Amino acid sequence: MKTSSLATVITLASLVCSAAHADVHNFRDWLTANPTTPNSTANEWYGTIGLGGAMMTTNGSYWYSPGYPNSTPLIGIRTTVGSDNGAAGPATFDGAWVHSGPGVPAVLVFAPTVSTWVGAMNIQSELIANGLSGNGITITVYATIAGNTTSLGTTTLTGTNSQIDSFNLPNLTQLNAGDSLSIAFGDNGSYLFDHVNFNAWITVPTPGAAALLTLAGLVPSRRRR
Repeated sequence: MKTSSLATVITLASLVCSAAHADVHNFRDWLTANPTTPNSTANEWYGTIGLGGAMMTTNGSYWYSPGYPNSTPLIGIRTTVGSDNGAAGPATFDGAWVHSGPGVPAVLVFAPTVSTWVGAMNIQSELIANGLSGNGITITVYATIAGNTTSLGTTTLTGTNSQIDSFNLPNLTQLNAGDSLSIAFGDNGSYLFDHVNFNAWITVPTPGAAALLTLAGLVPSRRRR
């Protein structure tokens, strides 16, 4: 009966809410816990030169592109509140530097080491130091699932305000081996003075919450090819 089905969904949804004390995969926290970890596809987070491009080179606590103009693109120098002051202002949150290259985006890849449910990639960003001397950056998020890569959207960062953007998947999705979410920081026409502070995070429902959502029919199954 429809009434019975609706009651089941409502009951399960209420259980989901009570069980949804979620884990958070936070890039800045990962950097703090792994300050000198070499850039590697074995990591939960890693950096590439362009989407699907070569791995950035590890240099102590950050990843960069040696030999490319001004060693860009680069990712990973940690910022703290009040650091990296300039015309664009200092950092207003604890994050990490990112700098695009000329025509080549700096790409941060989230590739969970175990199967992980995700609904969105969340990004906080702001221009810092001499960032106002350039023309800002573009931020595009891509989902690679079962070998297929699609864009989840693009935003542009300019001016002096910090912004938070959420790039949503069409549905709550389980990332398995080989799946990833990639954040491409583009030069918006010129890479000069792309001084950017950012952080990225994914909120993951608990296994029990994800299972209940599946039972309720709120999460479509995905066939592997």
